[in-house]
Amino acid sequence: MLTKILITLLIIVGAVVFIRHKKPSDQQAIGGKTTHTITIQPDSERESQANIKFIAIGVLSLSLLTGTVMLFLDWKDDHRLYDIKIVNPQTGGIDSYQAYKKDLRGRTFRTITGQQITVSELERLEFQEVE
Repeated sequence: MLTKILITLLIIVGAVVFIRHKKPSDQQAIGGKTTHTITIQPDSERESQANIKFIAIGVLSLSLLTGTVMLFLDWKDDHRLYDIKIVNPQTGGIDSYQAYKKDLRGRTFRTITGQQITVSELERLEFQEVE
């Protein structure tokens, strides 16, 4: 997720640098000298360009805020703590462990103490979220 945000920012920065350093296509060298054209815009065009700039900044800010919120919510979801009970139907024994949601993989999980637990098909798993 973080790499997607970084790639998006890199593309945006690259586009801004490209646009700023791009030379106007109508600028031609005549006799070794360059000519510059000055265009005076009416006030309404300046206002519309300012509005477009504010809209672009708003969209960019909204997308960055949305990405940050999604990243935080994903992290928060992965770090929910679960009590896991493994019930052996043959002996009736119950083993209890705690693990984060990000460490649960099917019938295998890693506890918060670092133990790697693999559960057989005969044993029953019970999950309960710790609040």
